Amino acid sequence: MRRLDLHSEEKEIKLTNFALTKELWPFIRPSLWMLILSTLLVSLVTFLELLMPIFIQKAFDGFIVPTGLEKGILLFGFGIDSFQTFCILFSVLIFTSFVIDFFQALFMEYTGQKIILNLRCALFSHMTFLPVAFYDKNSSGRLVSRVAGDVENMNEMFTSILIFIFKDLILMTGILMILYTINIKLALYLSILVPVIVIGIGLFSKILRNAFRTIRQKIAEINHSFSEAITGIKIIQTTSSQDNFMQRFEKLNFEHFTATLFQIKIFSIFMPFIGFLGVLSVAIIIWAGSFDVIKESLTLGELVAFLTYMKLFFRPLRELSEKFNLLQNALASAERIISVLNNDIAKQRISKKRNKIDKISSLTFDRINFSYEKDKTVLTNISFHLQKGKSIGIVGQTGSGKSSIINLITGFYQPSEGNIFINHINQASINIKDIRNKTALVMQDPLLFSGSIRENIKPSGLGSDASGLEKALHDANCNFLFERFSGLDTMIKEGGRPLSSGEKQLVCIARAFAFDPDLIIFDEATSYMDSQSEQKVHDAMKKLMKGRLSIIIAHRLSTVKACDTIILLRDGAIREQGSHHELAKLKNEYYYLLKKEKI
Repeated sequence: MRRLDLHSEEKEIKLTNFALTKELWPFIRPSLWMLILSTLLVSLVTFLELLMPIFIQKAFDGFIVPTGLEKGILLFGFGIDSFQTFCILFSVLIFTSFVIDFFQALFMEYTGQKIILNLRCALFSHMTFLPVAFYDKNSSGRLVSRVAGDVENMNEMFTSILIFIFKDLILMTGILMILYTINIKLALYLSILVPVIVIGIGLFSKILRNAFRTIRQKIAEINHSFSEAITGIKIIQTTSSQDNFMQRFEKLNFEHFTATLFQIKIFSIFMPFIGFLGVLSVAIIIWAGSFDVIKESLTLGELVAFLTYMKLFFRPLRELSEKFNLLQNALASAERIISVLNNDIAKQRISKKRNKIDKISSLTFDRINFSYEKDKTVLTNISFHLQKGKSIGIVGQTGSGKSSIINLITGFYQPSEGNIFINHINQASINIKDIRNKTALVMQDPLLFSGSIRENIKPSGLGSDASGLEKALHDANCNFLFERFSGLDTMIKEGGRPLSSGEKQLVCIARAFAFDPDLIIFDEATSYMDSQSEQKVHDAMKKLMKGRLSIIIAHRLSTVKACDTIILLRDGAIREQGSHHELAKLKNEYYYLLKKEKI
């Protein structure tokens, strides 16, 4: 499996058709029997289609322009003297072909939709486990285009393109074989064009695949630009930046327009090329065949049948060309999807072979160095120890590295040097799910998802005891949900409406209570709040911290004053470490910050 480079912008891969099939096989295999059934039905429909020109030939030679003294035909060893009987048989053939084709289409659509369902779910599930570094380097707009646009783009490939390409290839092969039985000389004339067609398709396929890669990339960039504009619409409007953003968007759209136009030009050359070969072959066959009819070495019915088969031959060839265009587009999307699925870092971090832990009783940072990018160190020689029932407060200016410590604890990133120990076991050897299942993170910007409060505080256990969830709300000082709203059934809309920032934070603390974590991390949990809301949050935090390992990240020293240990960070390094009273006695940087805050 190829591993995606997390530290580069959206990285495209190029795979052969065989490699793509191998990568997609796990999603195709569960529906294999349905694909086989659809293939058999397609083969049967194709066989019935191949019989129809034979019926037309027999109708001409046996009834319309009979070559013998008496009208009648010999069809598959059976003699038919009545034209009415012949018509009934021909109608049965057409009806049977229709019924089989109907069920084949039904089975194929079901199979294709099932594959797409599994593929989209697998992609979404995989992306939820990818490291945060992946999302730092790939915008939400680009990733949305994976789950929505690229997966949907593959829908038609599974529901119709592949099976009909198979049908067309069988039909064309069968037609060539039948043409050789009708007239070898005319069939040889037609066969001369086949290598030209194959070479042409191969040449155009390579150009089209590259064109579609560019188109899919431009669509992802458009999605990213649009998503970014929607997210920052307030800033755009308050700074009157509409024109600047419109210019950027127009530039991306024009690049997409240019890439699409190039693909259309290539296809507009390809289709007339196939059409020209079809007209040329018909002209050659009529010219050569008319002489044979005059010489009576070829019957009129055989010539009509030959031309009918030729029409059948070039019809799937034209359809094949159109589907080939769609196929190249779908394969370009498949490459982009596989580029995400081939990232096996998420699988490694949750491997069952890793150490498991039941409880988190201690946390140790041992000489940790960390950087998001090479040559740009964020944390330098960070060491501290935290035991169950104790708390650590981390303070420092913006950019001092406070949030980076959280990212390392939760496994969002890995340290560049040094080790992190959980219960004296190296974090790198522990199943990351075990750590995160026992850790609660209350962030500066409280995030609630659309849905009910019940779904927000216990998303993985919707069937949990309602009384337990209500207790979590009460412990987190969320009584306002019962006083002004509908309690657990309160519906949250996008952006956390209708709750205020303080109320959203209290619900986030209730979510932490409901999960009963061993380690609780507060990242600037009381920033930007009024004094009344801040007091409620502080009270809820104190309840939640009892008997647990607690880490509080804050700007204000008043927030961490009661912590057992306080760490003062500056420029990614620990400047002072100790209790509030110990640091105040030193009369260094912490002391002057206390005086500045008038504590």
